[in-house]
Amino acid sequence: MKRFIPIATALMLALPATADEATDAATAFIQSPVQQKLLDDMLSPEMVLTQMQAVSSQLPADKVDILVKIVTEELGTIRPEMETAMIAGAAQSFTIEEINALTEFYNSPVGASAMGKMTPYMQQTMGALGPSMQQMQGRIVQRVQTELQ
Repeated sequence: MKRFIPIATALMLALPATADEATDAATAFIQSPVQQKLLDDMLSPEMVLTQMQAVSSQLPADKVDILVKIVTEELGTIRPEMETAMIAGAAQSFTIEEINALTEFYNSPVGASAMGKMTPYMQQTMGALGPSMQQMQGRIVQRVQTELQ
């Protein structure tokens, strides 16, 4: 019996996890408060505005406000589907141990702090890239028009 328990434990650890176990772990990860806050921030009007400003600053402010409202509302309608896709993707892409490690890290004080800085980091990055993005879009339009004629 003394040998059976370590052997049984080793066999259980060596067996692949079931899809349900991976989905449960991924669900706990995506539904964690830190991940939900990240999604709240990513889908917020402020982030939408930052991305719109990075892509085009040629619209009048009143039109931008309308677009931000529409885009934010539409993003909200697909959030459940987004979360479902994130759960499925995490369950397929990561091992249970990796998902649990991610969950543990992002729910730690250091992980939560890093995640809390993700939105301002992305806003700053997108803002800095705004002029380059606008120039690139202009080049794309010109090239596409040239090639498709």
